[in-house]
Amino acid sequence: MNNIGLLIKMARIQQNMKQVSLAKGICSTSYLSKIENNQTIPSEDVLQLLLERLELDYEDLSTEQELKFLSELYLLYKEAIIERNKSEITERLTTYNKRNFLFVDESNFFTYNLYLFRLSLITEADVNKVKNLMNALDQMQEKFDERQHFIFNKNCGFYYYLVRDYKLSLSYFESALEYVTNFHLQEWEFADFYHALSMSYLSNNHLLNTIEYSTKSLKFYKDNLIFNRAIDCYIVIGIAYKLNLNFKNAEESFLLAKKIVINFKLSEYTEIINHNLGSLFAIQGQSKIAIEYFKESLKNSSGDENYLLTIYSIAKEYSKQNDDLMVLQWTNTGLEYISKLLDNDYLSYFYHFNIYKLLHNKDLEFESILVNAIDYFESNNEFHYVYKYSILLGNKYSEIRKYKNSTLYLQKAISFSYKIKSINYWEDL
Repeated sequence: MNNIGLLIKMARIQQNMKQVSLAKGICSTSYLSKIENNQTIPSEDVLQLLLERLELDYEDLSTEQELKFLSELYLLYKEAIIERNKSEITERLTTYNKRNFLFVDESNFFTYNLYLFRLSLITEADVNKVKNLMNALDQMQEKFDERQHFIFNKNCGFYYYLVRDYKLSLSYFESALEYVTNFHLQEWEFADFYHALSMSYLSNNHLLNTIEYSTKSLKFYKDNLIFNRAIDCYIVIGIAYKLNLNFKNAEESFLLAKKIVINFKLSEYTEIINHNLGSLFAIQGQSKIAIEYFKESLKNSSGDENYLLTIYSIAKEYSKQNDDLMVLQWTNTGLEYISKLLDNDYLSYFYHFNIYKLLHNKDLEFESILVNAIDYFESNNEFHYVYKYSILLGNKYSEIRKYKNSTLYLQKAISFSYKIKSINYWEDL
């Protein structure tokens, strides 16, 4: 029972409780600190009071049970990463989240919680609960071995990618990369990590690194006939080639993904592949072909964000053609869809659609929608859209001779163009 302190510390941090609050009326803060760091074993009375305040129950595990339990959890961890069957994993994860285990081996306690951390991210569990678990593990990482450091940094990379802090995400993934040669990793673990790393590189516009690491990941998935993950890699590689203006290789990657979809009837990927093909032709100025691919994507859409993204993409292509009627038709379609949703997760599209509406309807007031949109995208670290819409607003102000306002927003656009390219100094341009 010498690891009870770890369980107490984990529960306290996850409940956002300070040591002084937990210890008040039970023991001194310094004594609680010793308990949490396994420097002393509390008396039964003190232990019971601490557990009651935390509303914490626990189950003892023998060494044999512990090893068997961790082995089973590892298989779930592996299955979740490779197969990504969210509904099944969510159901099985619920049983773990309802129980607290007292491990004989301190290291096993850390490994167990690191697995839960990743599983929670895969199942898209409550972000705040995941953050609390991450914070608790962060305060214990001085006791991690090198494999645990790797998993922790990798999981933090996933967390910050999920909340769209792409710079911090990449920082954690690159920290994890420093550990990969220090211990044994299985091939599937390399493939999973390299794919995650490539996604983070893509989000930070590091295109050559994206292609390098996604190609490494792709080899494992192809060799082991894990087709859904191979499709993911082809799509990431295709996007990187597209952004690098290598259109031939981009199209080849998307079509290879499409071939797997057709051969193995993985129709759930049809939507995203057609969308990316549409995007590829859009960037080449072939709007008519792009729109056809986007419309094909909509036919297979499961709704929500991908559906809105494709509608937005169609509206942009009609905007390039100065087709006011079609822009208004598609932006209204998007706004009508958003109005039926019950949350604010898609507020970005509300702004996108309204901005394109005002571009093609001269009677609409541009100032309030653009100012609010720019503030929104800045608060969400979506620098590309701050840059894009600041240019638009600056030009609009210039048209009506509000030159001071115009200058402010054009300067804002310049500053955010630096952020997009990770440039800190003018001299580095």
